[in-house]
Amino acid sequence: MSEIVLWIPTGSARPESWLQIEGLLNTRIPAGYTMRFYRTKPSIEPMKTWNGAVENFLASGAEWLWSVHDDVVVHPLALERLLSWNEPLISGLVFTKENPAFPHIWKLNDEGRHMQPVDEIREWFMAREEDIRPGAQVLYPRPADALTPVSFTSTSCSLIHREVFEKLGGDWFAMDERGGGEDRRFFAKARAHGFTPYVDRSCICGHLGLWPSGVMDFILWQGHPLFNATCEDKI
Repeated sequence: MSEIVLWIPTGSARPESWLQIEGLLNTRIPAGYTMRFYRTKPSIEPMKTWNGAVENFLASGAEWLWSVHDDVVVHPLALERLLSWNEPLISGLVFTKENPAFPHIWKLNDEGRHMQPVDEIREWFMAREEDIRPGAQVLYPRPADALTPVSFTSTSCSLIHREVFEKLGGDWFAMDERGGGEDRRFFAKARAHGFTPYVDRSCICGHLGLWPSGVMDFILWQGHPLFNATCEDKI
């Protein structure tokens, strides 16, 4: 029996979080797996708390860590879908909660700069426009081309095998001098240790702002001038 630790960094009890809780309570846990819940409280040293959570996860002996941020809504079948790929570092697709909605995906272009592949994501979903719905969703049947390799993404809905943390060795999360960039640094370390991060475009999450922003917001804004060119990550 394999165990999954569901980890919610800086878990809150705000009213809109009940949308998240509803999705998590209805999560389908595949046969052969058990799941325990772990939440970390807000802290003035968030990265120390995050790294402590990983240490606790490794000490527990569990096989998988499922990181779900407290402003992200997941579909009840999200965990099952992410596990189905058998990849050690895989994430669901999350969009920004401010409109126009951009995908939380960055890839290296031919010039070695990180870019958000807006055109690629738009074309992939426009080919399936009749199947997409507002909010959190898992597309069925599973599209064979749903996985896309990325340079980095958000850990808002990431399923991570313990071997990733073990090979990275410690200090998994660290902010840059501007007080951010912890996800970028984590995925960079993972790539340096031979892991390929993937995003499953068929596992769509809702991002809680005024509403659970998702792929429908992205499609509705796809005619906006900002989408005429791929968005460059100014880092």
